[in-house]
Amino acid sequence: MDHEKITGLRDYLEEYNLDALIVRNPENVLYVSGYWPITGWSLAIVNRDGELSLIVPESELEYVDNSIKDIKVLPGESLDDVWQPYKLIKEKLREIDLGEKPRIGVEMSFETMATNNVVGELNYASLPSFNLFKEVWNAELIDATDILYELRKVKTEKEIEKMKIANEIAAKGLEAGREKLKEDMTEAELASIIEHVIHSEGIGYKGVKRARGFAFVMSGVNGSKAYYPYNISSDKKIKRGETILIELNVYADGYWTDITRTWCIGSPKQMYQDIRDILIAAQEEVYRNFKEGMSAKEVDALARNFIRNTKYAKLFPHRLGHGIGVRIHEPPALHPASVEKMKVNVTHTVEPGMYGKDFGIRYEDVVRDQKKGVEVLTKIDKDL
Repeated sequence: MDHEKITGLRDYLEEYNLDALIVRNPENVLYVSGYWPITGWSLAIVNRDGELSLIVPESELEYVDNSIKDIKVLPGESLDDVWQPYKLIKEKLREIDLGEKPRIGVEMSFETMATNNVVGELNYASLPSFNLFKEVWNAELIDATDILYELRKVKTEKEIEKMKIANEIAAKGLEAGREKLKEDMTEAELASIIEHVIHSEGIGYKGVKRARGFAFVMSGVNGSKAYYPYNISSDKKIKRGETILIELNVYADGYWTDITRTWCIGSPKQMYQDIRDILIAAQEEVYRNFKEGMSAKEVDALARNFIRNTKYAKLFPHRLGHGIGVRIHEPPALHPASVEKMKVNVTHTVEPGMYGKDFGIRYEDVVRDQKKGVEVLTKIDKDL
């Protein structure tokens, strides 16, 4: 159990006059307890005294930290009765004393959630769960979405270690992809090589139980739209001399990394090399000059102002980055209009990119903010 995190949660409950925080969305159960639910029928409850309770399906007990003392088990389905999760959850909730008419923080406004490790379907908190809380405790429900996002920005040392491991696993996939890259291979083939290694070598690496990678390869003209809010690997064959932009999302036991690298087969055009050098130099502006307390737009400006003084300035059309942790995209937004304040141990991406009619070049690292400068968690070279 992450005692540093529980202390922070307890302080926030006191600050906002809440008697408890209850979360059911898998990413928030993971954040609160260190246990990443599989089916999504688990709950984590933290009370005003910092005491943690978990409600967990019996099929998932092996994934729960055994240092957590209060674990209430939901029995599995039998052949006598169809499984009724809300009935079972209600019975377990009644075992937890939160006092008379408690004020409970809940995930009332989460409309974006991380995929679960099954990737088939995602169970999450909604009206049926909220109604249960009201019924069991006659509770007043308070929307704790903003509180959770604010807490999640700043990582504990245990979380940082998990994110470093995710980056190390991602590096294995990228290195395998680069080693096997060849002309006329399709984008999808390259993506599958990267994903295969992440899955096969990531599970068991430094104790990781669940690891997956989602690689999106965009070569040549397909890279021109790599800044869109979605990426797709196609059956296009990769050609010598064109850019090959790889967007890679990887989780290791629920903690994510988000990395982009760009390659060429053979010698790249001088323009591509020049853009690569500019983008890396723009990243270094951030890494050297970051200071605690800067606004997110000031961090964005460190890179953007550097790029603005080059002849390729108009080719950088998007924000510099985003927060990352138990989800790929979360606050803060490193955007020219964002006034969010940056703090020590906030983790986020730094991903300047440039895109033309037939190419895309981007370099994306995950970093941890310090009082001065950053620690780069992504340890993968940026050779073009």
